[in-house]
Amino acid sequence: MTEQQPLLQVENLRVAFHSRDGVTTAVDDMSFTLMPGQVLGIVGESGSGKSVSCYSLLGLIPCPPGRIERGRALLEGRDLLSLSEHALRSVRGRRIGMIFQDPMTSLNPYMRIGEQLIEPLREHRGLSRKAARVKALAMLEEVGIQDAAERIDAYPHEFSGGMRQRVMIAMALVNEPDILIADEPTTALDVTVQAQILTLIKSLQASYGLAVIFITHDLAVASQMADELLIMEKGVVVERGTPKSVFAAQAHPYTRKLIGAIPAGAKPVPSEMDPTDNFVKVNHLRTWFYPQQGLLSPRGEPLKAVDDVSLEIARGEILGLVGESGSGKSTLGRSMIRLVDSQSGEVIIDGVDYRALPRGALKKQRRQVQMIFQDPYASLNPRMTVFDTLAEPLRVHGLASRKNLAQQVNQLMDDVGLDRRFVRKYPHEFSGGQRQRIAIARALALQPRLIVADEPVSALDVTIQAQILDLLLSLSRKHHLTMLFISHDLAVVRYICDRVAVMHRGQLVEVADTEALFAAPEHPYTQSLLASIPLAQWG
Repeated sequence: MTEQQPLLQVENLRVAFHSRDGVTTAVDDMSFTLMPGQVLGIVGESGSGKSVSCYSLLGLIPCPPGRIERGRALLEGRDLLSLSEHALRSVRGRRIGMIFQDPMTSLNPYMRIGEQLIEPLREHRGLSRKAARVKALAMLEEVGIQDAAERIDAYPHEFSGGMRQRVMIAMALVNEPDILIADEPTTALDVTVQAQILTLIKSLQASYGLAVIFITHDLAVASQMADELLIMEKGVVVERGTPKSVFAAQAHPYTRKLIGAIPAGAKPVPSEMDPTDNFVKVNHLRTWFYPQQGLLSPRGEPLKAVDDVSLEIARGEILGLVGESGSGKSTLGRSMIRLVDSQSGEVIIDGVDYRALPRGALKKQRRQVQMIFQDPYASLNPRMTVFDTLAEPLRVHGLASRKNLAQQVNQLMDDVGLDRRFVRKYPHEFSGGQRQRIAIARALALQPRLIVADEPVSALDVTIQAQILDLLLSLSRKHHLTMLFISHDLAVVRYICDRVAVMHRGQLVEVADTEALFAAPEHPYTQSLLASIPLAQWG
């Protein structure tokens, strides 16, 4: 028998970005071999070079400022790095398919799904429109799009996040490529949808005999998916091997750092609280949304985002609120502090019914409740420095004078672990983790007693996530905060929360102490959530 030949060989790849501030080396002397049918996992934080290394193979990095300074990428002996743009077009989609992280920005919002699948089939394989549509429909069915014959003419915004990612997978595979590059394909997805997408990729990889390059910062996902792992730090491959060998040896300090940052087990120090002292009481809260109606159209059926929900949060407690996208958890959090108007029910915070407050009185009560949003880049004003961002609430509520304003802002910087020298910088000059620290500092500025944290770490790398979680825990103890912690990441919830409430289709289906819920979930939906958690498979 003849020995199997490599499908792709990358040798000594070096990619740099040249700007007025100097040269940044994104990928430095990277080499790897991809065999037919193999799944190669590339793991690292944002900025490690994992995505740039794969984008450069297909000519997808912007040149300038990007520049491939050295190396070869041999696809069955043909160097991809020396191909013209015209020649690369025959490789993209036909020989190498790509699944991008965010399907909403990757799919054309003006084109129907079917057209976006038909186009590459006609371009690469010369199929007639009729034959291409038949193939596109079959591909949608294969990736699990329900009622594909009806949905093929829908637009991307008419699909959920998980369904859009399935469409992206269909687009990547419709021309039956030899290699599939999956760039963080499940990062923005709920745990149950993530499990479905990973299972789908695995099954398609097996049925098509695909070689896969799987890019992720999630080590548990990487260990499930990959035959071989590359660990990248600052553009350099620092460790490689099978998941079992890499995680058993942990030869490089960066690998140990990544593994150590994975939230695991119970909350390290329980909150100091009296379970009989309920700081927050939500009674029969309803928040329904009605579809827009015209003069002649009848009022449609409401979307019951929050449907007769009651819960209590003890003073000083961190209550986790979990559920899939669309379960109503964020709407519940926003309804509690009246960022969204609800139709009925009570929200009593420290004895005050927030739903009954007139607008003027509500503004005064805003001091007591603050929110940390998922995306700090969207929630921070890009035209305001950190100083102005932190000083504004202090000025509005009269909590600082001219003399002590700078001192209070500096104290907030200290509390969240930011260097005081950064106080005159703008949000775009910070990393994602630093921006989230600024958002936390802004929430703390008014010394609130309740914080609603809506997915505050879901967009962060695992090491930055660990820093923010530990910061929130230390601040909750220091300031004796009560917190509603909204997340779809159950490992994170277990690490930070005292109790967990589970939402499904607008209703609370289970509330229990964190460890009791993880040990013996009662509701079938909770059981399905816990069963979907990706477990590291390197033992």
